[in-house]
Amino acid sequence: MGNKIIITPSLQARLLDLEYQNLDSTKFEEQFKQIYLEETGQLLEGEIQSYNSNKSTDSAISESGYNGTAVYIDTGDSQELFIVSQGSQDTVDWLYNIKAMFAGRSISQALATDKFVDEAKEKFRIDESVEVTGFSHSLAHNNNTVALLNYDTFDQVYSINGAQTNYYQQYFADRNFQLEVRKNFSISSSKELYEIPPQDLHDFAMDFYGDKAKNIHQTISEDDPLYAVSVVRGFFTLGSITMVDTNPDVPGLRELIADIPDNIIKDFQELAIDFAVASNEGGTNEGVKELIGIDVGAFKDKEGMELAGHIIANYDTMVRALNEKLPPLLDRVQTVTANSNEIFGSLEEAGYITERQKEVTIDHLTKIEKSLIDIENILKDNVNLRDKLNNPFLGAGNEIVTILRLASNLVEIYMSYMEIEKTGILKRLESIKDSHGLQEMLSSMSDGLKSYIGADMIYTSTSTKGEPIKVNISAALRMYQKSIPILEAKSTKISNFEKAIKHELDESYKDEKRKVQDEINQMESSPSSYRFLLSKHGYYPTFNKEIKLIRVHEIFYPLENKDFEEQLEELKKSVESGKLYIEKYRKAIEDLFEEEENVSQLFDLSRRI
Repeated sequence: MGNKIIITPSLQARLLDLEYQNLDSTKFEEQFKQIYLEETGQLLEGEIQSYNSNKSTDSAISESGYNGTAVYIDTGDSQELFIVSQGSQDTVDWLYNIKAMFAGRSISQALATDKFVDEAKEKFRIDESVEVTGFSHSLAHNNNTVALLNYDTFDQVYSINGAQTNYYQQYFADRNFQLEVRKNFSISSSKELYEIPPQDLHDFAMDFYGDKAKNIHQTISEDDPLYAVSVVRGFFTLGSITMVDTNPDVPGLRELIADIPDNIIKDFQELAIDFAVASNEGGTNEGVKELIGIDVGAFKDKEGMELAGHIIANYDTMVRALNEKLPPLLDRVQTVTANSNEIFGSLEEAGYITERQKEVTIDHLTKIEKSLIDIENILKDNVNLRDKLNNPFLGAGNEIVTILRLASNLVEIYMSYMEIEKTGILKRLESIKDSHGLQEMLSSMSDGLKSYIGADMIYTSTSTKGEPIKVNISAALRMYQKSIPILEAKSTKISNFEKAIKHELDESYKDEKRKVQDEINQMESSPSSYRFLLSKHGYYPTFNKEIKLIRVHEIFYPLENKDFEEQLEELKKSVESGKLYIEKYRKAIEDLFEEEENVSQLFDLSRRI
């Protein structure tokens, strides 16, 4: 990062966490400055602008599932562009994970990343000399790294718990890498690619991209499930790596994953490839159809008699397709059940699950396997009967019986799932997911004085007697920063209210008094002008009258009930007492810490954000 904008690992983690909050530009920029102050003790000087990918009109970006924010900072002396990218968030992302990283057959989000960087440069009107740094978590590391390797999108990439680069993915994305792989391993087709010993291809990829690896910097939790998965075929880990044990109570899953035979991983990879190739050509529905034989999209928006009619009309085709596609899927399920004692036994030994959870899960996985075998046999019998009788239309009675038998097994599968869930195993396994997140990583970034709860910074004071006192400095600064402007705004409104009273009451009273006095003066100085007031007595000669003199004896009573001094004084006191409370709150926190810890400076600087 040089000596320009300071980016520490904890600031990086909090910035990535901020990106997941999907804030608007104003709030994002404000929070960025606040986090920067807390982490560095310095104000982020200069101009800051942000641009989110959801504002893009480029379909390659919006349809890919990519999400990220570009942050441009111009300090006057230097300019930098940061791209903060999100990891997996929804179904689109997870489908991309299967196609891109497991099957190695897509780089659409990496391409979207590159396009978004170009779009951000154009929006901020910056040239190629400005350094571009990518920050990423999870899936986003794969996106940013692939963009760096293939398009030189970034000068530097910094990641936390990233999904690693995949050499199968690079084979299809990088023409130069593909040519070198074919030359070095003497292969002529992509099908042969997956037959190359994984370790040999891994080592070759590491060497091929060695020059660019120096621009990639990763912080990885030893307990992160993606770190565990990165040991299987396809993945290679580039760059400088800082390992962190975020959950010392468990040993992590890497050894467990490493013990899975490569041929099993390859079996599942082949399924992923079939799905990826089909979905790349015809969308997700086509990918699912490749796996189970049924076009699930055909059921969309159908219900009632229309749905029943569709099933009846396509019953024979669907049964035959399921009969063809289910056995390969069942083989993979049986691979899991055959090794369930080893898999769940390892999870128990590592402390992720209890013995009871292991036993119940294994028992019901066996029942699920039996139900799937029954479904396979039901489908096979139905197809054989149709072929034997040479009649694809056996009648509604036979079809109803078949559907009821299938439904019964599906209910059994559902009930087994519910029994597994009741054990609490899914919640116990949440700790695995937590080790992939940013909060656990932040919690591990403690230096004694500083720690984190969620994304908030906590200061611990040891200057007092007894137990250390923990202060949520982020919350304290937020309160101080937001409270003072609120009190000042209240003071301004009180002042405006006071002026309004003076104007609407005192000034208006004086104005009305002046108008009356002017009218009196006019009557006294020109009495004849008011002869019309005698018109009610008539204008005939016998009644003709003349006004020669008018004298007005005026009394102006003072304005009553206009004294708001007491109320105004109470309002002013409330502002002062609020400021006094805030300053006492600040002073109490400052007194907990030594002068060199610069807590006072943090409060002062927070007012300038």
